[in-house]
Amino acid sequence: MTAASEAIRRIENNSELHRKIISALKTGSTQAISQLLNHPVATFIIAAFEDWQSNKDG
Repeated sequence: MTAASEAIRRIENNSELHRKIISALKTGSTQAISQLLNHPVATFIIAAFEDWQSNKDG
């Protein structure tokens, strides 16, 4: 979870990467993001961003 939190912090501080990830999540490309990250914490990161996006839009 610590690794996922750090990854999210870094993504949030990189506006271009953040935009690409949110765009991919909106199109349902979670599998592509998982492959891009290629790391065991990818699942946690994707879930956190999905939750963040749903709360932001909601």
